[in-house]
Amino acid sequence: MIQAFCADIQPPDERTEYWTDAVGKAFIRMEVRTRGKAMVHGAIRRACVAGVQAGSLEASPQRMTRTAPLIAADGDESLVVSLQRAGTGLAAQDGREVRVAAGELVILDARRPYVLDFAGPVRQHVATVPREMLDLPDSALRLATGRAYSPGQGISGILASYVNGLVTVTDHCICARAPKEFLKQGIVDVLTALVALEGDIRESATPAVEADLLLRLRTYIRSHLNDPSLSPASVAATHHISVRYLYQLFQGEPMTVGRWIQRLRLEACRRDLVRPQFAGQTVAAIAHRWGFASHAHFSRTFRSVYGVSPAEWRQAGLLQDATVSNAVARP
Repeated sequence: MIQAFCADIQPPDERTEYWTDAVGKAFIRMEVRTRGKAMVHGAIRRACVAGVQAGSLEASPQRMTRTAPLIAADGDESLVVSLQRAGTGLAAQDGREVRVAAGELVILDARRPYVLDFAGPVRQHVATVPREMLDLPDSALRLATGRAYSPGQGISGILASYVNGLVTVTDHCICARAPKEFLKQGIVDVLTALVALEGDIRESATPAVEADLLLRLRTYIRSHLNDPSLSPASVAATHHISVRYLYQLFQGEPMTVGRWIQRLRLEACRRDLVRPQFAGQTVAAIAHRWGFASHAHFSRTFRSVYGVSPAEWRQAGLLQDATVSNAVARP
């Protein structure tokens, strides 16, 4: 069902309040301030496509602000794709401010404050996508928000076409559920691709963002050591970053990410080999539990790092434990 809002038919003294409420109902709650003493003019047409809100907005010069109190009050976690159809504006989020010209789009995250400022009349197509529809880390999203994307830049052009097409579809009010699901998945996939690509291209994230991402990577690796498929490539793919960027993040660490994964596995095996509760398990079983697919490879690697074979380490450790236990047991 299409919803329509028009400020021009409202009494002059009620227009600003009406328009602010309309923007919130159609897309995202924001504070709206007119430019100068001009009266608010504006119209919105909007519909829902399988959970994605899509519509068109035409308005007089104004400044829209997504404030911290509004974020706390409504808890909206949508991503906003704002495609400029006519006029120019400024968009600001995550410490970046960009000029958005006609034909360009900007991605904004409703979970954090942002500003849209239009010095002249504006016409936009807008899509809001619930955050849970996108399998992307916040670190990648923070690299993609508050930037202007040109339709001539590959995937951003596809996303612009999708937003335009989605608005056109809502204007014709397609009601069949199956087509709506396909349309929703299309914009989700293209938006995901653009954000992932942006995270790959802009490999100069702020130190705070990189520190947060590195912590997430370390936590993920530690919790997946028992997965034989765990590798730099799988870690990068899971976090939607390139392998090159993954290695770049570990440049300041004592060892590469691949070597660190191997060392963590070796240390886990070394601990378990001398634990009495695992005395009944074979060396191969312990190695396999910590992600080593090949017993021979594990043995060679273990010897190269610690100077003894896994069996020799185990025998010495268990013997020492038994000696200590006997000494404690003597009267």
